[in-house]
Amino acid sequence: MAADRLLENWQIYNRQLQRIGTRRRAETLAPGEYHLVVNAFIFNQRGQVLLQQRSPNKLYFPSYWDSSVGGSVQAGETIITAMQREMTEEIGWTVPVKSADNYLITPHSHWVSAWFAFQTTRTARDFTVQATELQRVAFFDRHIAHEHLHQIGFDPYTAELDRAWSHLERIQKQTI
Repeated sequence: MAADRLLENWQIYNRQLQRIGTRRRAETLAPGEYHLVVNAFIFNQRGQVLLQQRSPNKLYFPSYWDSSVGGSVQAGETIITAMQREMTEEIGWTVPVKSADNYLITPHSHWVSAWFAFQTTRTARDFTVQATELQRVAFFDRHIAHEHLHQIGFDPYTAELDRAWSHLERIQKQTI
């Protein structure tokens, strides 16, 4: 049984990110229709990044290492509320998500990715792994994380990892 929720509802958008309807995840999108996806990289104070290893029961890319947190935006959610939900569901982390945490929104063939970056003082053991979707989480030095992040899907995960780190560095410089 796949760990993916194929009956969840997605809000559908056009290229200009205007809402145009709702579809079930299992339904095919027509050309010009997009759904939203959120992803995040979470860094510790040593500059290491938290990665999740996907469940072997996932429909797509089972057992692959992935971003810290990610998933589809459900109907009625914003990218902010979806990011908060995904962090709580997947790793048991409840943290306020701000628009400033979002560093990139990029369109693809039938979805739009919203990328976030966060910093934490937690250790990997402090997170509660959602066993139905994840095998485990671990912190890695960025060069090791690059080796784990094989190209899955169509987002350039290693480039996004570097952008997320740069985003956090810019924010830290602004607060000094």
